[in-house]
Amino acid sequence: MIFLKDIDVKYSYKTVLDKISLSFEENKIYSLLGENGAGKSTLAKVLCGDLTPTGGGKFFNNQKVCFNTPHDAIEKGIVCVHQRPLLAHSVTIKENLLLGQKKINLSQAQELLKEWLPEYNFKTSVKSLLQEETFFVSLTAALLRSPSFLILDEPPFIAPEKLRNLAQNGMTVVIITHNLSEALEKSDKVILLKDGHVLEEKDSTQITEQEIKQKLFGISKEIKMPDFIKTESITEKQVLVLHSKSIKQRYKDKEKRITGYIPSDKTFTASNPNLTVFQLATAYHTEESKAALEAYAKKLLDKSEVNIKLYEKAFCLSGGMLQRLILEREIAENPEVLYLFNPTKGLDAEGTEKLYSKLKALSDKGTKIILGISDVEKTA
Repeated sequence: MIFLKDIDVKYSYKTVLDKISLSFEENKIYSLLGENGAGKSTLAKVLCGDLTPTGGGKFFNNQKVCFNTPHDAIEKGIVCVHQRPLLAHSVTIKENLLLGQKKINLSQAQELLKEWLPEYNFKTSVKSLLQEETFFVSLTAALLRSPSFLILDEPPFIAPEKLRNLAQNGMTVVIITHNLSEALEKSDKVILLKDGHVLEEKDSTQITEQEIKQKLFGISKEIKMPDFIKTESITEKQVLVLHSKSIKQRYKDKEKRITGYIPSDKTFTASNPNLTVFQLATAYHTEESKAALEAYAKKLLDKSEVNIKLYEKAFCLSGGMLQRLILEREIAENPEVLYLFNPTKGLDAEGTEKLYSKLKALSDKGTKIILGISDVEKTA
């Protein structure tokens, strides 16, 4: 069992977690729910040793522990699979599984890979995988460590029976998600976070999706996909080709409009963790003066409601912040067609409503909004 008592995470400008006290039991599945900025990912970082809290204590099997690094947590059996796993993209799945470990049980690794990524094998290059698929490579690596406590940060779809099998084998599973219906279906308990506080902890059978929306977001109505967004059976690889061609045409003819593209992989396809926010925001504009570009980037930050300095790295952006900034970058180009893949992943209810509102304004100006079907969705 893991017990958190009065956990604080405070910075000079903000309190992210305030007096968090929670207990996590063996053989249970928990879901952490809350709007962007509620403290979900910060809490996960505290649990897995990525972040040292500024106050409070962590107790593992009734003994107080202090994790200075993720390795300290791993030694105790606590492993986190991050939303945006940083794998070595230039090498194979097998080589990624070996990273950080002296040796692995190859037969066990093959069995796990067959279970979580049945279409691929050890020799598959990671750079050929979609973001959702890299998550399962990272999950395979985590399970090879035989954890007793597993954190899944915004996982792609995982069948409920697979999660239940993990918990029944003695593991505690914590899921960070915005998908309320999946959280209720898959979890034993849901934990509602708001503004760095635990708002409520409930058995999943004792609360409804609408009650969660009301408590967290003050929203009682169901948010549906608007009619102006049309679904098309087109893959991300096909759209990437169209997008690349439109950018090349734009360089030759400044009057040409690009094909807008918001991929499911915001981290490595629409961005890169090592880019600065300035580079990310001005990706389509490279020939203007630095002052003009900085003004342009700041305008996009304001519109996307992202509070960050221009020359900080993109990895400092949360998933929601990155999503909003990429959306504003694409909208600013006034594309003829805007292709979307998993557009609401990582967004809370309020963020989803804002997304649809912005897309409606773009649609009213004549842009076709197309929801593509990703390869992962086709095989789910």
